[in-house]
Amino acid sequence: MFCSNCGTKVEPGAKFCSACGAALARPSAGFENQQVSPPLQQPTITNQQQYTFLKKRKGCLIAVGVVAFLFLTLIVLAIMNGGEFSFSTANISEAYMASKINPETSEPLIKTNVFPKRSTTRIYVTALAKNIPGKTKFSAIWYHISSGSSLKSENDLLLDRDRWVNFSLTNPRGFVVGDYKVEILINDKVKETLNFKVE
Repeated sequence: MFCSNCGTKVEPGAKFCSACGAALARPSAGFENQQVSPPLQQPTITNQQQYTFLKKRKGCLIAVGVVAFLFLTLIVLAIMNGGEFSFSTANISEAYMASKINPETSEPLIKTNVFPKRSTTRIYVTALAKNIPGKTKFSAIWYHISSGSSLKSENDLLLDRDRWVNFSLTNPRGFVVGDYKVEILINDKVKETLNFKVE
């Protein structure tokens, strides 16, 4: 026989459980020799198992969130680009305004953001193009901020390797005093903006 309260095996004919003290029900007539099975134990989940489950669930939710964010980003980029996806590894690691550059390498020799009106007839912007994947177009647009006028550089550059590039703004009669800026574009997307002034 087994105690119906705690499941402890008890001696036949005992009136009370020796483990928990609960009163034992007497078996009905004809069932004196029937064995009573102990109560079934419910499976328990340990704190470690619950923590592991929650951790895995959290990781899955984060992964789903990242994928959804990337997908939405691609959609936004496509909309901004007229429905087309366009990606390039090309970038600009350094960019400077200069009054003098190395004519062979395009590296800046005299860096400056301020150009004197009397002696300046040409202004350079030079940049180090990196991670060029193939035929990549570089261009520049110059702005005279005070008047709001702009001028695109005459020659676009097609690069197939990493190197310095330069664009220049020329005026034999000198430049109008004021604030300027120049934008460097890669495949028609602005990648760098530099400000300078003529005074």
